[in-house]
Amino acid sequence: MTLPLVLLAIPSVVIGAIALAPMVLGDFFKGVISVDGTKHHAMAELGEEIHDWVSMALHGFTAAPFWLALAGVVVAGIFYLAKPEIPAAIMSFSKKIGLYQLLENKYGVDWVYENVFARGARAFGTVFWKVGDQAIIDGALVNGSWKLMARFGQWVRTLQTGYLYHYALVMILGVFALMTYFVWLNK
Repeated sequence: MTLPLVLLAIPSVVIGAIALAPMVLGDFFKGVISVDGTKHHAMAELGEEIHDWVSMALHGFTAAPFWLALAGVVVAGIFYLAKPEIPAAIMSFSKKIGLYQLLENKYGVDWVYENVFARGARAFGTVFWKVGDQAIIDGALVNGSWKLMARFGQWVRTLQTGYLYHYALVMILGVFALMTYFVWLNK
């Protein structure tokens, strides 16, 4: 795994050395990206401080993140390689004052997440499942619609007896309703 990373790092450094000045300090992005120097003075300061890729690389060694990372490596080396009794003493002291348990429990954030957000989301989902899905959608809409149509069908079945005089009566009533509409109500 190290060799592919090294093989990728070499052309990255070379391309960065070639393209840094025209892209960051030059006019490579002219007409595409415009920076107002009065509002964003960082580019002007960058142009004064950095003139080529070597000075930019060396400038990285003067920044606070580099020194903080280096301090972390040095402290870890001392604590876990040279003096492993120091972390053990820190842990035993932090257990006495309760700091270890607080950090181990991640300030109680996981408990709040599990007992408030996750349990609340499950309860919310259960309500939507029971009320929304089972009662309203499945109960009232799906099952309710077929039950309503079954009752309507039973009622219509009582009207359709199969006797000719019943059909003739319904036809006469229909003609009467149409004539009433067109003669008296359609003025």
